[in-house]
Amino acid sequence: MKKYIKYLVFAAAVVLTTVSASAEPDQATQTIFKSLMTATVSNDYAGFIAVCDATMKAAISKPMLEGVSQQIAPRAKKGYEAKYLGELSQRGYKVYLWRLRFKDGSDDILATLSVKDGRASGFLLR
Repeated sequence: MKKYIKYLVFAAAVVLTTVSASAEPDQATQTIFKSLMTATVSNDYAGFIAVCDATMKAAISKPMLEGVSQQIAPRAKKGYEAKYLGELSQRGYKVYLWRLRFKDGSDDILATLSVKDGRASGFLLR
């Protein structure tokens, strides 16, 4: 169960460096995040990899996405709020953080999205 979520970590290492808080990330990053969340909730593999770089496309399989979708979808379909928390710089990547708070009152999830050259290079839900 948890192993599928861990598989969504791809190209970026998780070494915290600088955190900068701002109201929202740029529009392109917001679009990538929304696309990945929508694709994860609906188990849409083609939609998921459409915004990913080559490394991430090669690293994620349909069964991996399906496993994560099965965990997230039931809660997310009841409603959730994504609150942007800030951005990190890590090894040449911008890593954006969101808190996902579910309307069913279950545990929050920290979502991290790594972006480089306008493509998703990592996406982790924990």
